[in-house]
Amino acid sequence: MTYYVEMLANWFRSGGPFMWALLLFLACAVAVTIERLIFLYFICPRDTSGIVNKLKAAISESKPDEAANLLKDKSSPTLALLGVAVAGVVAGQSSADIQEDVEEAAIGQIHRFSVRLNYLSLFANVATLVGLLGTIAGLMQSFTALGAVEAAQKATMLAAGISQAMITTAFGLIVAVPCMIAYTVFANRQSALIKDLDESTVRLLNFIKKKKG
Repeated sequence: MTYYVEMLANWFRSGGPFMWALLLFLACAVAVTIERLIFLYFICPRDTSGIVNKLKAAISESKPDEAANLLKDKSSPTLALLGVAVAGVVAGQSSADIQEDVEEAAIGQIHRFSVRLNYLSLFANVATLVGLLGTIAGLMQSFTALGAVEAAQKATMLAAGISQAMITTAFGLIVAVPCMIAYTVFANRQSALIKDLDESTVRLLNFIKKKKG
């Protein structure tokens, strides 16, 4: 284990100062990935049709308080909007007023699906460019060594420059590729959740409208 740790440490040092920037992007990307993973896959339910059916049944039986309890302590955007609709029923609002309240709340709730998601795309692009910058810096170091040092040192300087160039390129791609994969997976999940939000809120609002009509 110690051997591999030392190998990684030497590899990191050989990459030059740009490795610290890439390490920072990697740490930020991991933090965003974990946060979005928890929110999109654990906090937000994928299919809320069952909850909508329970809400409709409770409202049909004139038990709006029971419907409100079904959504208590629910923090996902979809369930939050359903909660706004149920709160309107509990308050005795008209269907038009309930719909206006849901549409107003949706402005902030839908945004929660995409918050910080674009950072993953940013980290991927910037990490690639920083890796490229490290590559250029390594090659410049190599070419400088050809004319600025003694012949005995040229091989060492040339190898160090080429090593830096290759390592920063590799590490930049190591950061960028997972970021792009995570961004695509989360974007698809976001689209599915927004579709479910639209379907669920429309179903409940239409039911409320018919009920009050």
